[in-house]
Amino acid sequence: MKDKVPSHNARPFFDTIRDLRRGSFIDECADELQRVVAAVEETGKAGKLVIEIAVSPASKGQGAVKVADKIVAKLPALPAGETIMFVTTDNNLVANMPGQGELLLRSVEDAPTALREVSA
Repeated sequence: MKDKVPSHNARPFFDTIRDLRRGSFIDECADELQRVVAAVEETGKAGKLVIEIAVSPASKGQGAVKVADKIVAKLPALPAGETIMFVTTDNNLVANMPGQGELLLRSVEDAPTALREVSA
């Protein structure tokens, strides 16, 4: 491998990645970044977008390479839910405390009230 001095006439990086998969690489990056931002806003936790570009020889000859890309969105996880449950004498889990009566609640509907005129 030859050590090369960085060239000031290097093609801009953005121009190169714009050509990957005929532009769909950049579109996919934008979509995945939007997913990460939305998840960060929803959870209040950090997320990450990882972009990997691998370059390998296209053949044994010189002058052509294969460029493979990989886009990974690492979304923050929502906190796991928790439920308080009660243990029965048989070691089963139930939603209501064993031995405690159930409180029967019912809806009360408002009866229409007649309007009355009041004279002053």
